[in-house]
This record gives sequence, C-alpha cells and structure tokens, in this order.
Amino acid sequence: MKKIALILCVMIFMSLGLAACADNNGNNTGNTDNNTGTNGTGTNGTGTNGTGTNGNGTGTNGNGTGTNGGNGAAGAGTLQGSAQGYGGEVTVTVTVDGDDIVSVEAVGEKETQGVGSKAIEELPDKIEDADSTDVEGVSGATVTSNAIKEAVDKALKDK
Repeated sequence: MKKIALILCVMIFMSLGLAACADNNGNNTGNTDNNTGTNGTGTNGTGTNGTGTNGNGTGTNGNGTGTNGGNGAAGAGTLQGSAQGYGGEVTVTVTVDGDDIVSVEAVGEKETQGVGSKAIEELPDKIEDADSTDVEGVSGATVTSNAIKEAVDKALKDK
C-alpha cells in the first residue's frame, strides 16, 4: 500500500512540475529563400491545461510550425518540346510565368483526324487548367495524349 501511495505522490508531483514548466509558447518563423521566395510565417501554438483526477492540471506546450519561403520563381517564357505520337512527331509550345503554365499549343499534323486530332485540340486546355500534365488523356487517343503530356514535360524540364 505504501508503494501505491508513493507512486501516486510521485505522479502528482510530476504533474505539478509539468504544469509549472508549461510556457504556452510555440513561436516559429519561416526562412527566406535566397531567390525571390517569400518569408514563411510561423503559427503560434496554444498551450492547454488538462484536468487530473485530483484537480491537478498539467500544462501542454503549444507547437508552433514555421513555413519556409518558396523557391525563387523563374520568369516568364516560351518553351518547346516534342515527343513521338501515333502518326508522327507531336510538338508543343508552352508559355510559362514562373511555375504557372499560361498556355499550351500542340501540333501533330500526321495524327489521325477525328482521333489524335481531338487530343491535339482538347488536351492542351486541360493541362493549362490543371497547371500540370497530371490530367486524363482523351479517350481513344491514348498515344497522342501521352505524346502531348511527354512533350510538355520535356519543355518544362528545359526551363
């Protein structure tokens, strides 16, 4: 019984000690990138008090999280890429502004009319809207769709 009482006293003492140590601060600020990144702003954590069975509270330190500044963005520009389509080479012209895809134009003169040509017409808009090549291709024109996405990826890799 003495051991249980001793353990209980130690636990209460530790709880009170933790409550006294809780400072409720969680400040952190982000780093600034050397290029044109922006400063990240840390979020202040909020400490909370818990309630023990004997009415003893234990404090919890807030956890602040900082956000790092982004990488400096590249300027605007026009890039080109190409890949093998179903009927021949598919060429794309990609206009970017920093990391944003502003426009995509695709040309594939030897792609099948009504099938591959549909991908040439529709897929660039999907890539622009998603700001990524991670989009669904045009049904029935898988080879041409994949060629357009590959050509855009190659163009973006060159920037």
